[in-house]
Amino acid sequence: MNYDISLNAILISLLTIASGVLGLLLKRQTERLKIVEQQLSQDKYKSYSELVKIFYDILKDTKLKKETDNNELMIRIIDSKKDLFIYGSDEIFKKFTEWLTFTNKYPNDVKHMKLFLDVLILIRKDMGNKKTKLTYNDLLLSLTQNEDDLIYFKDILA
Repeated sequence: MNYDISLNAILISLLTIASGVLGLLLKRQTERLKIVEQQLSQDKYKSYSELVKIFYDILKDTKLKKETDNNELMIRIIDSKKDLFIYGSDEIFKKFTEWLTFTNKYPNDVKHMKLFLDVLILIRKDMGNKKTKLTYNDLLLSLTQNEDDLIYFKDILA
């Protein structure tokens, strides 16, 4: 009978050790996943931040009546597309591509602004502001900083 108790004790000990090892492996795997998710989130932020920066740099050049360096701009856009392809959401990637396609087809049409505003709103949502209440009007007013310009663009973009 002592032999049976010893076997049971050994089995219980082995099961305890096995569950402890499995718990440690699961914890390590969970920590690795968190690290990968944090790195992807940081890379996504950098990717989105560069898209927004390109847009605002173009806006600055326009407001300052400064010539935009198209070669530099093209390089930045290609690099951004690469990063967006890797880290961005499908929805943002498609909307950004739609914006680029539109601007290439209609380079002087200001309606491209609406498409890029869509990109900006989607970026906000993807970066954690899923319930953002910002509208086109809010973004347009922020960009133009002038209510007359807001009315002008609202009419054009409608």
